Amino acid sequence: MRRAAFIVIILFLSGFYTLHAQEATLSKKGRENYDKAQKAWQQRQLGEAIILFEKVLAENPKNYDVNLRLAQIYDLQRNTDLTRKYYAAAIAIKPEAAQSAPAFQWLGRYYFQSEQYDSAQVFFENALKLFPPKSSLSRLAEKSVISSKFAREAIKKPLRIQKKSMGDTVNFLRTQYFPVMTADNETLIFTGLTEDRDENIYITKRKKDGHATLGWDKPEEISSSINTINNEGTCSVSADGRTLVFTACNRPDGYGSCDLYIAQKEGAQWSAPVNLGQQVNTRDWESQPSLSADGHTLYFASERKDGQGKRDIWVTTLDDKKQWSVPSNLGPAINTSDDENAPFIHANGRTLFYASNGLPGMGGFDIFVSQRIDTVWSEPKNLGYPINTAAEQVGLFIASDGRTAYYTDDTSDRGKGRSLLYSFEMPESLQKMIIPARYAKGRITDKKTGQPLASEIDLFDLKTQQKVGAFSSDSKTGTFLTVLNNGGEYAFYVSKAGYLFKSLSFSVNDSVSFVDLEIPLEAIEKDRAEVLNNIFFQTGKYELDEKSKVELDKMVDFLNRNKTIKIEISGHTDDVGSDAENMELSKRRAQSVQEYLHKSGIVTERTSSKGYGETKPVASNDSDENRQKNRRIEWRIL
Repeated sequence: MRRAAFIVIILFLSGFYTLHAQEATLSKKGRENYDKAQKAWQQRQLGEAIILFEKVLAENPKNYDVNLRLAQIYDLQRNTDLTRKYYAAAIAIKPEAAQSAPAFQWLGRYYFQSEQYDSAQVFFENALKLFPPKSSLSRLAEKSVISSKFAREAIKKPLRIQKKSMGDTVNFLRTQYFPVMTADNETLIFTGLTEDRDENIYITKRKKDGHATLGWDKPEEISSSINTINNEGTCSVSADGRTLVFTACNRPDGYGSCDLYIAQKEGAQWSAPVNLGQQVNTRDWESQPSLSADGHTLYFASERKDGQGKRDIWVTTLDDKKQWSVPSNLGPAINTSDDENAPFIHANGRTLFYASNGLPGMGGFDIFVSQRIDTVWSEPKNLGYPINTAAEQVGLFIASDGRTAYYTDDTSDRGKGRSLLYSFEMPESLQKMIIPARYAKGRITDKKTGQPLASEIDLFDLKTQQKVGAFSSDSKTGTFLTVLNNGGEYAFYVSKAGYLFKSLSFSVNDSVSFVDLEIPLEAIEKDRAEVLNNIFFQTGKYELDEKSKVELDKMVDFLNRNKTIKIEISGHTDDVGSDAENMELSKRRAQSVQEYLHKSGIVTERTSSKGYGETKPVASNDSDENRQKNRRIEWRIL
């Protein structure tokens, strides 16, 4: 229910319904003033038209046509009080006239924005009766009736939220909006508008003293390679903060009015932005990106053709060749015949938040949420009051743990008319709708030198044996960050040419919000060894568990890529049981691994196996945790 829509109604109906002065009740002078007023109106000399129409009303206060015309003029001049006065007078004179439809709709909107929803509903229902059936105006009135009913109930049951400004350090400009964060909630990126009307992207990090959070550092421009003298707008960042997609308009390499660009970060430096190309960008408007946690899926808003309505939400994915697919429309489950924009895909990859003015709500753009189940999106749910209000709501970001929301509030800041960044704790009812995402972060180094390494990392779900992620560590810092689903059992595989591959395993649950991993890699040198951490046997058995297949296939791949290497596979146990039993068990387990490699094509001359029983512990056998460390399979370069 935007103002622009009502101006369209006024202009449309001004041509559709011909207004005729009630000349029989006017004097000669009155008819002369009316004709002059009409001419001034047609020539858009609104001030002159008002004076002349007022003279006509002074003679005949119940002139329906003049009251209606004055209301239209004052609405164009944004004079709310006088618009309401003359529309109310017009419908009091002719409530059944077809020309009264825009008056009822305007008054409905007025009372809706004043949160007087009962009155708003009555006016909208009267407008609905008068608009042409099945017309766009009729559909607008019908949606307005439904929104009045929804808002009346929503305001009776407000969500318990307490918004907090992110502080003057972050809100250092008159206007800042569209906040996004990394998955560890340590880095905030947002768009800001300077006094010179230059739109730039800014970045800030949390201040910390040990485990205590002390607020935010002073925001800085993200990079001189990204911000220019032109406008750089809404952006999105991958979970690790190393891939940025943002909006830029009217650039020389652009395809349309506004395009999407991508930049990559290594160490502290951002690469020069690259246009995502005509596969993603068109001659139309593309903006408001939202990047998935792994950086492989991109949601965005676009005015391109073949959508459901005006602005729609679209999605594109990155293939194995690092090419973006032809974008797909999210379809009628998400998009309406009106506008949808500002998508945000949560770090869990399943929960989509977005703004729409095509669904019943609190007015204008409201924020909705939908869940992806397999390939199907659930029916959108309005987030409710007071997250949504009669004002426009766009640009919501929810932290990876689902507990904290960040957004822009455009209401006036003590009369200053600023646009500030706020946060609030998500109410429990909404937290239940969001599967929280956990994350693993860490650093990969050369074990001997301590230098950071750029390494490839594969992430597997041990329950399903499926690969669920592929990413790399930063070449300058060796750091990485990836999002994990709660309740998962994961295997990490770190690979780099010239080094032994490293395997790790861990579980994620409600008590652990993240996993911090320091991963030193061993260079391929004689006697260098690693533990196969994802080889599984039943207690006292030597038959390989099915969950071991991923790890063993990684071992096969390593040996195929390093064809001159020979290895020893060794089995080790804890001290439970007799020495002889443990020696035999460790031997059989090492042989099981060796046999798998042979069956997978690794020639026998390249591998040997040996059991060491309990003779080479890596920890004291004084706890279950330490005994588990001692029960292991190792491989060593010969």
